[in-house]
Amino acid sequence: MVQATTPTFVLTLPETVDLTEPSHFYFTLRQGHVRIEKSDSDLVIDGQTISVYLSQAETLTLTPGMVKLQLNWTYANGSRAASEIVSVNVSENLLKEVIA
Repeated sequence: MVQATTPTFVLTLPETVDLTEPSHFYFTLRQGHVRIEKSDSDLVIDGQTISVYLSQAETLTLTPGMVKLQLNWTYANGSRAASEIVSVNVSENLLKEVIA
């Protein structure tokens, strides 16, 4: 991923996870003290995949290096599950501003 771009992360969960059952979904991307969170209506669920879009402004908060991302979800009975943590490299962008 490159700073200041608008990536869409597509997370594919195993078929053993029924994505129609959870009550809420939470996506977290973290790099040091920077944390970007998305939940429920911010996410697009299609079959076994969950897509998460980041804006230019959001990716500009990241510095070159590794970021970690993870998906958590909860059920109506109060139980909670989570995906494994995935690491993604952030590359520098020489134009460090939001552009139209």
